[in-house]
Amino acid sequence: MLEEAADDVLENASAVAKTNGVESAVETVEYGSSIPEEIRSYIEDHAIDLVVVGTHGRTGFDRYVLGSVTESLVRTSPVPVLTVRESTPSL
Repeated sequence: MLEEAADDVLENASAVAKTNGVESAVETVEYGSSIPEEIRSYIEDHAIDLVVVGTHGRTGFDRYVLGSVTESLVRTSPVPVLTVRESTPSL
């Protein structure tokens, strides 16, 4: 189920990217014990120019206890990391 959900998320994100003019989005799901480490490994093994990651916007104690994949990538990635937060619908 998790693999299927991951594939669905990637498919939807890729469709949005392509709709907005991003021509070479790479879609992949990798598995390992450390998400940031797996992403960095993928970056090094492929010709990746930019990593785009979402952020939940956790702050304070939640961020400290839960850690942050995005924060780790921003600090340690060998390529630029673009962070995006889900937009809230306007009323």
